[in-house]
Amino acid sequence: MGLILENERGKRLYVTEKQWRNALRIARRYGWKPMGTQPNIEYLKKRSRDPDGEYDTRMLDELVKSWNGSYLTGEDQTVTYADALNISFALEEAVKRGEYSNGDIPDMISFCKMGGFSLH
Repeated sequence: MGLILENERGKRLYVTEKQWRNALRIARRYGWKPMGTQPNIEYLKKRSRDPDGEYDTRMLDELVKSWNGSYLTGEDQTVTYADALNISFALEEAVKRGEYSNGDIPDMISFCKMGGFSLH
């Protein structure tokens, strides 16, 4: 299974869970400090619907309050512009030092340099 990273302009990058976890691990090793993702309220509204199809405001509030900022699930959460750039800078540093220049890392660098994105 994998994730779709999609920015505001509709540009998409398809990655496997393993590729994404590896990129985040490398980025942390090279200086990225995760800011945490932002929840997508519309997505959470869908998860908080009652049997009549209306969303339960208490349940929605609880889902928002309990949001853990995960980068590892595809719940339409948002990686901010600054966070995306910081991921790209850290991955670039890994490549500059002669590591991780093959495979999907260059594609992730290019994608993250475009700014914030959602995880699906």
